[in-house]
Amino acid sequence: MTVKNITPNNLKRLREERGIQQKFVAEYIGVSANYYCQIENGRRGLSTKYLPKIREFFGVSLDEIFFEYEIANCDSDKTA
Repeated sequence: MTVKNITPNNLKRLREERGIQQKFVAEYIGVSANYYCQIENGRRGLSTKYLPKIREFFGVSLDEIFFEYEIANCDSDKTA
């Protein structure tokens, strides 16, 4: 997987894990379903103005959006 594909793939994975249609994510963040589809397919970049809403919608950290799953969750097994 290339770096360019990580964010779109993560968004798609997060959505599919929750059984949610693209149109619901799009509506929540304030874009058209077509626009969101293009983000997930890597044809459009993810604007930073949508990040807070996407984080809130999926209940995840930015790491889980921008990094591969293993990297984003590497600290989850560590204890303080």
